[in-house]
Amino acid sequence: MLKIAISCDTTAALSKKEIAELGVFVLPLNVIVDEKEYHDGVDITLDQLAHMMRGGSKIKTSTPTPYEMEEFFDKILAQGYDKVIHFTISSKLSSIYSMFTIGCKERYGDKVIIIDSLSVCSYMGSIVKHAIKLKNQNLTPEEIVLEVKKHIGFENIYFIPESLVFLKRGGRISPAAAAVGNLLGIKPVLRFVDGAIEKGTTTRAVRQFLPTIIEDFKNKNYSKDEYEIHIVQVDCQKTSEIVHEILKKEFPEFTIYVTPLSINVCAHAGPGTIGIGVTFKP
Repeated sequence: MLKIAISCDTTAALSKKEIAELGVFVLPLNVIVDEKEYHDGVDITLDQLAHMMRGGSKIKTSTPTPYEMEEFFDKILAQGYDKVIHFTISSKLSSIYSMFTIGCKERYGDKVIIIDSLSVCSYMGSIVKHAIKLKNQNLTPEEIVLEVKKHIGFENIYFIPESLVFLKRGGRISPAAAAVGNLLGIKPVLRFVDGAIEKGTTTRAVRQFLPTIIEDFKNKNYSKDEYEIHIVQVDCQKTSEIVHEILKKEFPEFTIYVTPLSINVCAHAGPGTIGIGVTFKP
């Protein structure tokens, strides 16, 4: 029987406890703060990044180097694994999937399989957990990939940043648009659709837009046996707790989790960002 490893990058926002319990290998992604490079979960935390961003630091993200990619997979294969199934952040948000697909094919042949999660945060984490569940059921690598892909790209997620400030710093919107929006107290509502961020509408407060999200979820008729609700947040604990209480009343039969935003999403959307979405149960 083949010895199979499941791996992903830190976009999946798995806790250290989950990583240990699941036996998953996790590649730290990079974030550059004021021209200094840090590795997610190694020498910088989400809370530290949020604090730096609120302090006015200049933030950029970068893809892992070919050396970092090779070092990561070499260490896994050196432990006796025959195959590695690796999940990347959505290819519509980063070039990592393309880079890893080409680089791993050249170096490892069919020993490393790269899967585009078309996802982020704990929504991506659900995909990884599902793959581990399938591995533990002794499915072959081909069967695992086939089954996992049936659940990729079907999430329904809304992201609401605290303000337009950090999107402006990252060049996502113009300074003029940010100035007007912030003057009026407007928050952007971003839809995560098929692995990509799409600009939706705007709102003045998360609670003001929450009924729209609830109506959308109810109209989709999600099954509690197949789906769960995830609230992802950074530096807006009180808001996420309020949202959690409201969703518990509206969807009492559903499992609802509150988890951290992934650090690379925070780097672009900024502290104070909250995400509310439905994902399948792993």
